[in-house]
Amino acid sequence: MIKKTAAMLSGTILLTALAANSGQSCVGRVLNLTIDGSPEQKAVAQLMSTYINERTGTTVKLVEKPQSTDGTCGTDVCIQYLKPALASMGGEQPQDEKEAYTKGKEFYLEKKSIVWLKPFAFKGPVANQAEASIAVPVSPREALGKFPVLDRVINKLSGMVSDSLVQEMIQKSQGADPAAAAKELLKAQKLI
Repeated sequence: MIKKTAAMLSGTILLTALAANSGQSCVGRVLNLTIDGSPEQKAVAQLMSTYINERTGTTVKLVEKPQSTDGTCGTDVCIQYLKPALASMGGEQPQDEKEAYTKGKEFYLEKKSIVWLKPFAFKGPVANQAEASIAVPVSPREALGKFPVLDRVINKLSGMVSDSLVQEMIQKSQGADPAAAAKELLKAQKLI
């Protein structure tokens, strides 16, 4: 009798824990990812959306619109470039990329409630910039509250999404299904 009661109590606790965690899940939700429409951002977005969907069950909807000039993000996730985002902060900018990233990350979190995730290993072309700038996925703090594992999932891509992977994604998706190309590349990187 005691064993039966203990088993029922354990089962009840397990079901309660599962029910509580299901509210924190991303499965079945739709995430809006804003891109500027450039071939590079389309490639990165396809890799991100495929990876996010594979890891969390979240559907990712790509939203094409011009990149914000103030470094903010009007949807759940955006791909920003470090140099323009820092320029919108004003003041003298650090030349060291890591220092610049840290400064931007702190500024945007404190002043605009935007979370800068780990930067990609990809540098993209930025309009009105003489050189490429590192790409950084950003998200409003409130969006990360709706998608509790999103930051960890995207951060796993930080060192993997390189210039060469982006170029390979662009080439493979020409005349083919971009989602299938992304899945193939992510499998080759052992990410899925």
